[in-house]
Amino acid sequence: MGQRALVTLELVTGAAGLAGGVLLAAVPDGSLLWADPAALAGTPFSDWRVPGVLLAGLVGGGFLLAGWWQWRGYRHARGLSMAAGAGLVCFEAAELAWIGFQPLEALFATVSVIVIGLAWRLPKTQP
Repeated sequence: MGQRALVTLELVTGAAGLAGGVLLAAVPDGSLLWADPAALAGTPFSDWRVPGVLLAGLVGGGFLLAGWWQWRGYRHARGLSMAAGAGLVCFEAAELAWIGFQPLEALFATVSVIVIGLAWRLPKTQP
């Protein structure tokens, strides 16, 4: 049960990160996701392209890889899932520091903590 929930959560989160990141990178003014370019004032980013690439690659790619790895039951899947969750915590912390609070930050920070918890509860040794 826990592994199925973990895989589902990772794949959904990965797909959302990939889709959101691609949309931000494709149209870097943020208009496809109603992302306000003013939120980037004072950050190292002039538009949403680089944050979109980071979102798609790190969150989207990382969570899709972790979910697939977990689904296939490969070695170290538990550790990879926990690393993906910890990576998302760091990603959201950086986002909070750079652009301030956004409601999706809280949602994805919560998701990351749930992913870490679900992975932690899995057996340490998997086939």
